[in-house]
Amino acid sequence: MMPNLAKSIDNSSDKNYPPYQTFYQAEQNLDGLQAIDYYLACSLIEHSTVKTSLLFHLFLALSVSQRDGHSCLELRGLSNKSLWQVKNESVESKDYQALVVDEKPGFNFPDLTTMLATLNDVAIMDADCANQLVVLEHQQLYLRRYWYFEKELASFIEKKFLQSINVDNSQIEQIIQSLFPSTSNAVDWQLTSVANALNKTFSIIAGGPGTGKTYTVTKLLAGLLLQNEEIRIEMVAPTGKAAQRLSESIISAVNSFKQQQAIDEAILAKIPTTASTIHRLLGVIKNSPNFRHHQQNQLSIDVLLIDEVSMVDLPMMVRVFRALPLDCKVILLGDADQLPSVATGSVLADLAPWPNTQYSSNNKSFIEQVTKQQLPSFNKCPSMDYLTYLTLSRRFSGDGGIGKIAKLVITSKSSDSWQLLTEQSDNELDFIGDKPLLENIKRLTEQFYSPIYTATTIEQAFSILDRFRILVPTRVGEAGLENINLIVEQHLIKLNCIVSKQQHYHGKPIMISQNHYGVNLFNGDIGLIFKDNSGRLMAYFAEGENYRAISISRLPSFETVFAMTIHKTQGSEFENVALILPESGADRLLSRELIYTGITRAKKHLQIFCNKQVWLAGVTQKVSRASGLTKRLMSFMTDE
Repeated sequence: MMPNLAKSIDNSSDKNYPPYQTFYQAEQNLDGLQAIDYYLACSLIEHSTVKTSLLFHLFLALSVSQRDGHSCLELRGLSNKSLWQVKNESVESKDYQALVVDEKPGFNFPDLTTMLATLNDVAIMDADCANQLVVLEHQQLYLRRYWYFEKELASFIEKKFLQSINVDNSQIEQIIQSLFPSTSNAVDWQLTSVANALNKTFSIIAGGPGTGKTYTVTKLLAGLLLQNEEIRIEMVAPTGKAAQRLSESIISAVNSFKQQQAIDEAILAKIPTTASTIHRLLGVIKNSPNFRHHQQNQLSIDVLLIDEVSMVDLPMMVRVFRALPLDCKVILLGDADQLPSVATGSVLADLAPWPNTQYSSNNKSFIEQVTKQQLPSFNKCPSMDYLTYLTLSRRFSGDGGIGKIAKLVITSKSSDSWQLLTEQSDNELDFIGDKPLLENIKRLTEQFYSPIYTATTIEQAFSILDRFRILVPTRVGEAGLENINLIVEQHLIKLNCIVSKQQHYHGKPIMISQNHYGVNLFNGDIGLIFKDNSGRLMAYFAEGENYRAISISRLPSFETVFAMTIHKTQGSEFENVALILPESGADRLLSRELIYTGITRAKKHLQIFCNKQVWLAGVTQKVSRASGLTKRLMSFMTDE
């Protein structure tokens, strides 16, 4: 149990210390404070040689920052800033009675110099910090473990970046010509990204939806096999659903190449077509945060491909690199504009900080030699030779509404995007506005979900389900996942689609919310409860091109999935999407990355439900996670 703060700490350092006797007292003074923040701050300051009110509040802010996904606390952003404050004000409740919101004084942080002076006595920035709970570096305050994670990941990448490998440029040139027989005057960034990765042990191929990342990486895998047919390749993604999508995309690309007869079938046969989750690759140990594969028990592989890297958090990425042999090639795929991981860090955004490809002069010369292309001149940003962006979207046409509004949103052009949304007619994009939500959910249910219940086979039912999804930012509230799923079910009952009002019914779409390696189901997997030939309800899940049935009693935790949170849809795509943004309480929730991710799940048609105030606020707000990873990478990058 946490000792009483007032009794356990010497308060001679500061007459205002301790600022609070209990968590309850802190909660009465600081708006939005959570117990974990208070008790972590207590623990940190208990082990500190300096005990002041300022230091205690800095530790509170560090805890809040880490919970919000930041790797560290940016002290400059706290300078002369007030946090957790609520002023006296009256608000109108739904029954139009005035409610008085209690005032909370919060805490006023001093200038940067004062904060640094306090922290310099308790935080360190060297390698000998085994007993130090916090680390101060570059005016950023870290919990020690995240400082180690960040430092370790940068070190792994540096070793791979500086590692020299024996490559034959003439062989790479021949491989490129065989993989890309036709050329044009314009720069082919798919070709460029393949060439760039063939002579490196670490590379990133980044790009938005429809830019052909998996199509390109399939050619890259073929190129690596042409270099050495004996290499061992593994493919992974953060979730089961993302792994399934990667497998499907690789299979589709391999079949396309077979039809084109452009790549030797013996090489295509060696390309793996089954991806797994990162957890499964590393080897989960039951009831343990550790994995079977680590520094002392590394994986026996030569190439690791990781898809949907934006979803991978900092600690997990470090654990992956720990389990890899030094000479293992690492290829990362992802969209740096999508939402970052739910947990700590924004690894892909940190590794891809510039919006465009930036090669060094030496790397540019190599690419031009082996591809016979003339690359554009790159600007003065520090080069990142491992990173190539794919820019041409084959999913969204240049004049289509989905592609247009996605580009406006991710560049924070709120007014322009609102004008496009509300004033232009487009067969890809419909603006529903803030018309009555209930009636629109009923309309969507009849149009897209009721046909599931006329399907006579599981294949038909899945085909109908996969065409459409309702996407929302949150689980709770009128426009939250739980309420919308309930509305859909109630309307399906009225339509006589659902003939049983029990918890499980024929045609119920479900999403797994807990990994279960025994039945090979993972968080994010989508299934359908459907009657088998004997009339018994079973849970069906896609497995390659087939479907497997599992007894409902064997399933791990799951939930209804007529509606999904936007976070859960990363790695998925649907022909039609209805994006519903809440009318209120969205200030902290929405961001341009969240809206962009929701928009780009739609392949053919998108409906958007929102009002102007919510839209403008969401598109204006950018997800920015504090981190020192990019700065660490810059320390070993050169322009030559």
